[in-house]
Amino acid sequence: MEKKYEVIDEIIAGGVYLYIVFMFLSKGESIRNILIFGNFALWLLTLKHRKNLRILREPVSILFWLFVGITVCSVFFSIDPLYSFLSLRNDPLKPALLFVVIATVMSEKKRLERVIYVSCFTALLIVLISYYSYFSHDIYMLRPDVALMDTGPAGHNKFARYLTTLLPFMLPLYFLWDRRKSLKAFIFISLILSIFAIILSTSRGGYVAFISIVLILAGYLSRTRGYSLFKLISWVIAATLFLGILSWFSFPNVRERISRTDNELPTFNLRTEAWEPAIYAIKERPLVGWGYGDRIFHMDEPYENTQYKKYPPPKSEASPRGPHNTFLKLLFHQGLIGTIPYLLLIVIAIKVFWREALKGRGVTSHVLAASVAVIIGNYILNSMLADVQFRSLSVVLGLGIAAMGIDENSHS
Repeated sequence: MEKKYEVIDEIIAGGVYLYIVFMFLSKGESIRNILIFGNFALWLLTLKHRKNLRILREPVSILFWLFVGITVCSVFFSIDPLYSFLSLRNDPLKPALLFVVIATVMSEKKRLERVIYVSCFTALLIVLISYYSYFSHDIYMLRPDVALMDTGPAGHNKFARYLTTLLPFMLPLYFLWDRRKSLKAFIFISLILSIFAIILSTSRGGYVAFISIVLILAGYLSRTRGYSLFKLISWVIAATLFLGILSWFSFPNVRERISRTDNELPTFNLRTEAWEPAIYAIKERPLVGWGYGDRIFHMDEPYENTQYKKYPPPKSEASPRGPHNTFLKLLFHQGLIGTIPYLLLIVIAIKVFWREALKGRGVTSHVLAASVAVIIGNYILNSMLADVQFRSLSVVLGLGIAAMGIDENSHS
């Protein structure tokens, strides 16, 4: 019987690997849904035989369930309850299903190692598609622009988030291939191509996230493996500066985009056009917000008692049409009762994962450190300039919880 359940878990794990690849594709939503619901159905069938369900009661897991529960309950306070209820089909239902499956099924050393390989493959796929798009299509900033993966006209920020989500998980791969010089060289070249891609994307949020990720991982390596923090940071800065200078002189678009930073900084590239009315609307319903679902942000009702009187459309096509700030978005839609659990989830996850990363060893330690780097880079810093999806965060949190659940002694 145990072998039968092991086979089922391997099938589920295969679905997780496929989902990580399809998560970043613009096509294949039906396949993503099949993978999410199919995996969860198999997981439920074997639920009574699972021995590691305790990890779903860890502090990070509890805060995850608290946030999901409050999101569901926020439907009752919505100005359009039916729309908010229907919006739950995407978030938080699918993230919740992903989280339980990844946290429990991937809590095995070999499966977690395969996730690292899949993440590396996906990152390279995105980078190669983006280079092809940039040099063969007439696009202003480097980003994917093919039918399989198209982030849209202003998708360079999304592209940078994709990479800064996947790149930290290349760190464990470097150590898994510790004695294979040719493969380590492959990882090094892949990282250089990826850094160059982030520079060419001209995503300022991507730059900030990448710098923070480098600093966190450098601190982790200095604490756990005795590397010189100064040397690590110096090497990365030198490589990034070299690629940045090369981009400045070789690509006019990069030079022009960076040159405009001083002028765009006061308005964060016109984002304050969306932030100001959102703040006025938040003040009207600070506790429970206006209701779950993106469409509510564009309704007139939240702005009726403000100086705007109705939803203020963007002043130009270049202006952001949404909040472009994850924390403002949460405050607008779910108020303080939704935002506070989310912030606690982020902070506690960072604290717990970092503590366990420094105590652990092997793939467990590396994955936890990578998870911390992604959470800080994308879900704190980059979230201040973008609406970052909760679904992708649930994958990162699930991997962190899975890493915490591994018994290294029994799987070595």
